[in-house]
Amino acid sequence: MNPFKAVYELTALNIKHTKQSFSMAGSELKKKYSSTLFGWAWSIVRPLVFIFVYWFAMSVGIRGNKPITLDSGEKVPYIIWMIPGVIAWFVLQETLSAGVVCVRQNSHLVNKMLFPVGTIPVFSTISYFFSHLLMLAISIIIFAFAKYPLTVYLLQLPFYLLLFFIFCCILAMFISTLGVISRDFEQLIKAILNVFFWMSPVLWQLSNVKNKYVAFVLKLNPFNYFVTGYRDAFLGQAWFWEHYKYTIYIFVFLAIFALFTASLHKKLSPEFADVL
Repeated sequence: MNPFKAVYELTALNIKHTKQSFSMAGSELKKKYSSTLFGWAWSIVRPLVFIFVYWFAMSVGIRGNKPITLDSGEKVPYIIWMIPGVIAWFVLQETLSAGVVCVRQNSHLVNKMLFPVGTIPVFSTISYFFSHLLMLAISIIIFAFAKYPLTVYLLQLPFYLLLFFIFCCILAMFISTLGVISRDFEQLIKAILNVFFWMSPVLWQLSNVKNKYVAFVLKLNPFNYFVTGYRDAFLGQAWFWEHYKYTIYIFVFLAIFALFTASLHKKLSPEFADVL
């Protein structure tokens, strides 16, 4: 099996059905909140409640309202520092918790001979990013009302957003493929979700880890790159090319991850209809 051919075929398939994927993503979002009074607004309320609760617990309760000291030495309110990481986490959480079952939940599409099964994890990911884009816009408004100056560094946000979207698509493809074959994998994802959250620098600073070997291992987590990138964009700390070694690592990681995932999907997807 040629992994490069598998990546090409899967990419071409999703490009060909881009319009359909956006339409399906909208339907996914409507279906998810169809039985609720406020509908899709819950996708915004949940992150805002999460931000408030963790700000109160971490900043007021544990830190005593102490500001965060950035690597540059600048001090910022904890909630301002926390927001970019939290909104990134909500997308990853959706990708892990909902992405692993997205093919199973759309089993009626798998059994349709002409439906492009390889687009299911992608349109599911697009549906998560609808809310994410709105949360980014709300975050910009929050920063403006907090009178915290947004800088020219915010121009690099689309770069991180695009890379993050690609990462989430590949991740959703990978875990959904294994989630179809084994329900144990679905339970494994649920079991490690909280562990992954606390091992990622969403509520704490990686610079607080003094052991360089532990810090190095934690930085291998690709999600750390996107959390750091979002904060650099919002807080005006650095351009992505200033972390060129880390950026190269992410591109290499995404390339290898894509090759492996595409090969796995191509090998196992013919079995989906029988398994489901």
